Amino acid sequence: MGKYTDYKRQPSLSEREASTKLHPIWQGVGFGLMILTPLLGYFGALALLEENSRRNWVAIPADLLAPGKDPLLYAKIILTVALMLVIFTIFQLFTYVLYRLFGPSRYGPLDVPPVAYPKRRKKQR
Repeated sequence: MGKYTDYKRQPSLSEREASTKLHPIWQGVGFGLMILTPLLGYFGALALLEENSRRNWVAIPADLLAPGKDPLLYAKIILTVALMLVIFTIFQLFTYVLYRLFGPSRYGPLDVPPVAYPKRRKKQR
């Protein structure tokens, strides 16, 4: 219960929505990353498969060759998903660093930082 609020009063639906609503720019950024990540993964997979065919880094097993027009279809799918995960991880690490640098402080104005206790000495027998 806050100092200036009534404990019986429930916040209205519009007040709750306003406090949990994201800024529209972050919705746009999320949508852009949702489109950009698979595209980067797919084109990265194509580039890696092209370089693999030139330099013979890894032999692609016969089980990954698909019948039909594109024999490397399964390899492209697997490599695209793997690169998507790597790209997503890089974006997340970048977000964590930016949030740590420019985000709100760890403690609010009324919080007290934790007490640093001295290390205990172990008793010698």
